[in-house]
Amino acid sequence: MKRSQMRVATFGALPAMCRAALALACVLGLGFAAYASAEDAAAPAPSGTRQARTITVVGVGRERGTPDRAELRIAVEQTAPSAQAASQQAAKATGQVIEALRKQVGPEGRVDTASYQLTPVYRTDNRTPGRERSPEIVGYTALNQLAVRSRRLEAVGTLIDAAIAAGAARVDMLSFTIADPAPLQAAALRAAGADAAAQAAAIADALHVALRGVLEASTESMERPLPQRFAPAMLRAEAAMAATPIEPGEVATEARVRVVYGID
Repeated sequence: MKRSQMRVATFGALPAMCRAALALACVLGLGFAAYASAEDAAAPAPSGTRQARTITVVGVGRERGTPDRAELRIAVEQTAPSAQAASQQAAKATGQVIEALRKQVGPEGRVDTASYQLTPVYRTDNRTPGRERSPEIVGYTALNQLAVRSRRLEAVGTLIDAAIAAGAARVDMLSFTIADPAPLQAAALRAAGADAAAQAAAIADALHVALRGVLEASTESMERPLPQRFAPAMLRAEAAMAATPIEPGEVATEARVRVVYGID
């Protein structure tokens, strides 16, 4: 009989309890070997392994530019005893204001309806202390707000004057923006990158280490050019003058970049 056949015959000749114990020992041995292998894989790197050394900085870039577009919200408001009368009066006044505005904004400008509201006007002086009375409607107010865009920044004051003269009640908002903000944003990003490089160089010099290059770079924030806004109260006061003086000023944008440099 061959050796392999003798082993099989010998194992088969063992009592059932012995065979079960031997199988269990084999399973436990295999499990311990697998656990030891996993533990070895999760073990930390040897103490002699060199960890990456880095410097992390956040660069900030700010740029300013000259706006090339004006955006306005001009309100036409009419109050009448009935909803129909208020709506009709507002429609007539709005048509006159739109016609006046389109003459001022030119072919590149736009005049659109931004919002429309028709709300009741309640009487508030008919309340008696200790006595409940239902609110009394005494009229209706129709409000039509127009969104205006114009490239003629030098004529914004004239545009406001024309709107008021045609029947507009007030100017709710005026801001100056840049139609294409991409070049200004790119300049801010370049400035932020240069600021990050200058910071890293200064830190490396102070620590007596050498920069190896950029390992990571990402944009932390990127603002659109912030519009130059005028308060509604200021606009109402200036619109009451013979000629409304409006100066666009400048718009600003800011970019932040996070850069990780390797060092030696």
